Amino acid sequence: MSRLNLKTALVAALTALSPAAHAADHKVHMVVWRGCEEACRAFTRYFEDRDLPVEVQVTDVARNKELLADLQTQLKSERPDLVVTWGTSVSRGILGTQANYGTGSALGDIPAIFMIVADPVGSDLVASYASTERPMISGVRNRVPEDVQLRLLFEYHHPARLGVLNDPGELNSSLNTQKLRAIADDLEFELIEELYEADAEGAVDPAQIPAAMVRLKDRGAEAIYVGSSSFNLEHQDAFVAAATELGLPVFSAYTKMVRKGGALMAVGTSYANVGRLAATQAEEVLLKGQKPGDLPVKSLNRYSVIVNMTQAQQLELYPPLSLLSVAEVVK
Repeated sequence: MSRLNLKTALVAALTALSPAAHAADHKVHMVVWRGCEEACRAFTRYFEDRDLPVEVQVTDVARNKELLADLQTQLKSERPDLVVTWGTSVSRGILGTQANYGTGSALGDIPAIFMIVADPVGSDLVASYASTERPMISGVRNRVPEDVQLRLLFEYHHPARLGVLNDPGELNSSLNTQKLRAIADDLEFELIEELYEADAEGAVDPAQIPAAMVRLKDRGAEAIYVGSSSFNLEHQDAFVAAATELGLPVFSAYTKMVRKGGALMAVGTSYANVGRLAATQAEEVLLKGQKPGDLPVKSLNRYSVIVNMTQAQQLELYPPLSLLSVAEVVK
């Protein structure tokens, strides 16, 4: 089997249809990066719970960028009523960037909504949040601004040196780190940066995590921050364990990293709420006749502050009462 046919077969094998109680008038094809998680499920349930005539098909590329070009071709042939893309890598790979397509889209005149994209402007998907300047594309951004996150995180513990550890192949991580550099002086911290080593195919071995964490500690990092990293989130157990072993608290933009991974504190958004917000954008396009480009890039107006008290006790680093008054405490 040729490489092209093999990739096409893999895409087909990864595709599944959501259940539909009746014949749908509108077909949505969602492409996700690493499985149908909270945002994907909430998006689908939005239409099911309201008995709306929308069928959602989900294709998981399982973190394989090589599938995106063939899937883009498949979507142009298939011509669903709406394409939904999950994550920056998928969105750039399926929709194309402004640098490559200007105001157009790689999908031509097929409407598209993106979600779970932390920085749509920085990743060159849209011109601005108020106006995408791409008539067939809009979406939802999910990240709480870095300065807002860190001001709250620093109410808990203000390190002189904040460490970050990233996969060099993740654009979101690079954009996030650029923003941290820009606000470091104002927020009075030194940023300590480390990168994992990728192999010839761009893959990172999670076995590197403990040694990379030691390098951060040796360079003076007093706390670790995870702002935007699919790799660190996927390997959150090993990541947090390595930091904890060295007495380093982990602050994160991912609430899941506190709830499930044992990080100390997070300031972030609910992925389920992001999925529902993206579904309202899709509803505007499918059922109300709006063009995506006429819709602003939306974001949630509320975010979650979560503290892991078990981790606080282990690190002997306890939150102030002022923070506990606004935070959700988990154990």
